[in-house]
Amino acid sequence: MKRPGGFDRGAGDEAQWERARRPVGDGARVPPEPESAGGVPSDPIRLIGWGRGAGRAGAETDAADRDRTADPATPAEPAPDEGRGAGGADCGGTADLATAPLVRLARPRNPIRAAKRDVKRARRSVRDREKREQRRFTAHLRRTRRNWLIVVGAVLGLAVFVAVGVLSPATAVREVRVVGASAVDAEDLRAALARFEGVPLVLVSDEEVHRALEPFPLIQRYAIERIPPHTLLLRIEEREAVIAVAQGERFALRDAAGVLVDTVKKLPSGVPVARGGAIDPGGPAFDAAARVIRDLPRDIRKKLAEVTASSSYDVAFVLKNGTKVGWGDASETQRKAVVLRAMLKSVKSASLIDVSAPDAPVFTQ
Repeated sequence: MKRPGGFDRGAGDEAQWERARRPVGDGARVPPEPESAGGVPSDPIRLIGWGRGAGRAGAETDAADRDRTADPATPAEPAPDEGRGAGGADCGGTADLATAPLVRLARPRNPIRAAKRDVKRARRSVRDREKREQRRFTAHLRRTRRNWLIVVGAVLGLAVFVAVGVLSPATAVREVRVVGASAVDAEDLRAALARFEGVPLVLVSDEEVHRALEPFPLIQRYAIERIPPHTLLLRIEEREAVIAVAQGERFALRDAAGVLVDTVKKLPSGVPVARGGAIDPGGPAFDAAARVIRDLPRDIRKKLAEVTASSSYDVAFVLKNGTKVGWGDASETQRKAVVLRAMLKSVKSASLIDVSAPDAPVFTQ
């Protein structure tokens, strides 16, 4: 039983394969190669072309196979297009290898294209690195700018706050308070400081306050306190009279600095009358006697009636009970006061007590 054409290779096909194995000269064509069963070419290059063009060249391939099978003795001449793939590409010469996909993949790498790709890749890498660096620098710049804005904003806010506190009438003086006034009239002090009403607290000058208080000699020292939002507080310490100087029927009361405190008809308690050199406010005897009286405890000061001194080294007192006290200079006043207090308690009828040497006190009855 005869097989259909294309399944068995005939004698003509064997001859054709023999001719294909012979060398081909220059300009000669490669004889057509046999195809495998089913019309599928066995050559890999023709197999690639056959896969794409088998639909178009199916009829021509079947006819050629039938002719070769019918007459095996007659050598088959290759058709003009035989040896090409179904897509029409000539697979017989070496120039046709460049058109095959598998051969195209096996071609050596083009150095120019590779260099261009490397250059593009390098440029892209440089651009990416520059972008990252620019983003980092921009972020640092933003942080620096933000910090500067915060600092400038804080300074401006503080300046505005200070300006509001200094220039705004919200902190102007509306109340003047006086603390520590007894011999000095507090109303007179408030009237003297009334010039500062309406002035911002921070603009109240200490020099202006000092000039306003100069007419009050009884103020020994003072302090100004500014209490927001509207209060100006004046704390004063008045001069204390320590010695009385007789002036006819009246007495001039002076403090330890010799400043006239007041003139009275009746002596206050604890202010002895000066005798001898102690009546001169500018003399050394007055200064020594005044310092001693100023530093004495209150209980002893209340017992003093007179103070005498011819120099700064022989201060003496006369107590209200008639006892004379020899004091000496103005040193060790507190220690002498302790000794005198003890002597007054132990010796009831002494006419003279000398504490000028507190380590060895002397008394006379």
